[in-house]
Amino acid sequence: MRPMTRREALKWMAVASAGAAVAACAPATAPASEGPPATAQQELTLLVCCYTPPETDLREQYNARFLEANPGVSLRMELLPAGQNYFEKLQTLIASGTVPDLFDMWEGYIQPYAQNGALLNLDSLLEQDAEVNRDNLLPAAMDAASWEGGLYALSIGFMPGPISLYYNVDHLDAAGVATPSAEWTWDDMRAAAQQLTRDENGDGVPEQWGLAFDLWFVPWLYWIWSNGGDVFNADETQSTLTDAKTVEALQYWADLVNVDNVAVSPSTLAAMQGGLNSFLTGAVSLYLGNTWDVATLKEATDLNWKAVLSPTANDGGRTWYEHFWCWGVGAQTRHPDLAWNFARNFVLERVIDPATPTVPPLRQLLDSFDTPTNQELGYTPLITLATEPNQFRIPGSGAKWDKISGLIQAELDLVFIGEKSAADAAAAAAPMVDGELERG
Repeated sequence: MRPMTRREALKWMAVASAGAAVAACAPATAPASEGPPATAQQELTLLVCCYTPPETDLREQYNARFLEANPGVSLRMELLPAGQNYFEKLQTLIASGTVPDLFDMWEGYIQPYAQNGALLNLDSLLEQDAEVNRDNLLPAAMDAASWEGGLYALSIGFMPGPISLYYNVDHLDAAGVATPSAEWTWDDMRAAAQQLTRDENGDGVPEQWGLAFDLWFVPWLYWIWSNGGDVFNADETQSTLTDAKTVEALQYWADLVNVDNVAVSPSTLAAMQGGLNSFLTGAVSLYLGNTWDVATLKEATDLNWKAVLSPTANDGGRTWYEHFWCWGVGAQTRHPDLAWNFARNFVLERVIDPATPTVPPLRQLLDSFDTPTNQELGYTPLITLATEPNQFRIPGSGAKWDKISGLIQAELDLVFIGEKSAADAAAAAAPMVDGELERG
């Protein structure tokens, strides 16, 4: 069995609120120093989360190349295994004044950490770099890493989610269902799921389900955004959960479970150990999944599966959540140029586990995403889409998102077990979200 990936670990680990301890670190205002590569004894400290053995090997190889190119430099890298609370560890280091020079960051955490002075503004470093700069960074790599117009993290890559509609080829052939395409709408997916669902006993518990999806904030944001709705207004001062487009999207997907009986309910899916496992075992024909599922699926030699991009809303809209993996530079680092050199070369050399398709953050690297695997998965349209604005988003609200998403999730859980309508759940969640947004 393949080890848990970084993104799987982040999904399931209990992370602390992003802004809890960072206020103890004051912002750095001095510009990065200029000069030749380091020759004096310097130590660069790094904190990395949720590593897996393939990534560990790649990192060790890169670290060796970096040390060879920078005589007199040493590296001290701490790698937290999955299951440990990464942000709790990071916040403890910040509060104690021992923040690393470089550390892992993700979408949604950059803005509160920048606001509280824990991250170095990278603008001056971008300005002096011919290869890694504002002209070459993709819109998604800029938007998710910016705060008040400045760039505070350097993207290593990003993964749109949920990116794939995985399908069981044998199930589709047996039911006479057409091969899915990237142009499929939600209605196309629904019609296929209806054809694929087999309830031969007529007891409401199908022997074969048409569709599975995991119920957490990444898919429900994709539903809402793709349908033209949103969670907040533009300046993030008020909830928009009760807007018609938002409610419509949520109700549509809940009806797949409770009205059409073609999608696996959350309780049944939990018993099946999640959407991916339900697909692997053949209990489900269509699975709305993620890039990190690819490695596990490739190991399933007895499963005849393929994939296309996840379907558009019925009006053609499609906006994905942006899983954003990046380097942050500590605001108080004594070696900003050295830290930047390490991070930018790490990005340019693509030091990532190739088993998990990851869109590169730089225009000049996009061709590297055009691989046989990504062609087979139907991911190559992302090369063009990545150059366009607003294809990928993060939810906003900074450090408050953990709490807000939990409030919304609690109400949506009731919708997907049929105890509430989406309209009633939105009406219940909206004032709670407003309350969180009003807090200082």
